[in-house]
Amino acid sequence: MQVSHVNQDFSLDNVVPFFQPIMDLSNNTVWRYECLARLVNFNQPAFVPSEFLFLVDRRHSVARLTETIFNRSANYFRNLNVAWSVNASLEDMQDPEIIQFLRAQLYNYPSPQRVSIEVTVNNALENLAVFTEFATFCKSLNIGITLDHFDLHNDDLAQTLALPVDAIKISGNVMQGIEQNGVLHQSLLHLFQQASTRNINLIAEHIEQNSVLEAMKTLGFRYAQGFYLSEPLAKLE
Repeated sequence: MQVSHVNQDFSLDNVVPFFQPIMDLSNNTVWRYECLARLVNFNQPAFVPSEFLFLVDRRHSVARLTETIFNRSANYFRNLNVAWSVNASLEDMQDPEIIQFLRAQLYNYPSPQRVSIEVTVNNALENLAVFTEFATFCKSLNIGITLDHFDLHNDDLAQTLALPVDAIKISGNVMQGIEQNGVLHQSLLHLFQQASTRNINLIAEHIEQNSVLEAMKTLGFRYAQGFYLSEPLAKLE
């Protein structure tokens, strides 16, 4: 939904990354941070992308938004021994300028293996050739690939697990009712076992209550993200 109080003349200079931790449940520490775009204006709450992306699209500035968040995140974490990730769209993956930008950004970047690109499952499966080429490019830069929003109910498990990725985020929709749903519990256990054989990390996302978190721990999930654990942070403590 478009929000009327986002100024039509907003500047990408006011778009900054907020950092939401992905927790390592085995020792209750931060595994990595997802860097999320937020529009900040003086004396106003930060706006989430759904509230300003229509302006970005209108200006054909999607690539500039991606570059802005990546650049600012890279600078923030450059001298920190912390893993982090940013999101990329199908449009980004097909943009030669984004490819050149990433190559330039990561040239001489310390420990590029700390960096990961998140791509939705839908975008990856919509154009497998583009995604595979992009994933190969990322591997050449020594950065990781994470699939976001995997839905066990709608997405093809075998096809998804065959993709060249390092991690898969399980959609919060899958978690609904996990405590009482024995069939879903077994399906997630099967997913976990299949991913483990392929050295793919699974991340439970959109964790909003303790009962779901405990259920994911029981299944063997090591990584989790969500408001129950932490909201996105404007800066790290």
